[in-house]
Amino acid sequence: MAFPKHSRSGGPQPGPELTVVITYVGDSVMCSIAGKLDMDNETQVRHALDEALAPRPALVAVELSGVQLFTSSALNALLAARLASLSHGIPIVLAAPSRMARSVLEITQVDQVFSVYPALEQALRHSRGGREAPAV
Repeated sequence: MAFPKHSRSGGPQPGPELTVVITYVGDSVMCSIAGKLDMDNETQVRHALDEALAPRPALVAVELSGVQLFTSSALNALLAARLASLSHGIPIVLAAPSRMARSVLEITQVDQVFSVYPALEQALRHSRGGREAPAV
């Protein structure tokens, strides 16, 4: 699923500012987010993360390798999803953050709140105990 960017007036703007793809991988969900994550599309990011949590998967991995801009709005969306996931016992992990996303996660110390993995494959092996499950 891809969400087009909308201005505050609600009209679509040209260009793929934000792309979100939700993929089911076994009993886990991968939510791949790319583009510019800012206040203009925070709502779309929140909706996508809510959709990823809706089927109550064993794990949600948020893949961030294609992120070009990562603002406080992106942090707010991730932290809101984390709160929702905790109430259902669903771990949310971050995978392959771009340099921009990693920098913001580290500066704000949000990387201490989420498990952050350098590769998607590692993130998908995350166990409910908070560590990477052994490869099978």
